[in-house]
Amino acid sequence: MNYEEMMQRLAEITARLEQEQLSLEEAATLYAEGMELSAQCHKLLQNAVLSVQEIPVPLNEKV
Repeated sequence: MNYEEMMQRLAEITARLEQEQLSLEEAATLYAEGMELSAQCHKLLQNAVLSVQEIPVPLNEKV
């Protein structure tokens, strides 16, 4: 699953948790899935930031 798909799934989970009457078990399962997706998204974003920071910036070039 890519970042955009994970964010879409997180939006779906959030909507279900906010709007539907769920059993405690269903809510806990959705919450756990959402937390795992959130952690994965955070890791992807951290890696993207690190990748951008590692791009060499040429010195002494006029922009």
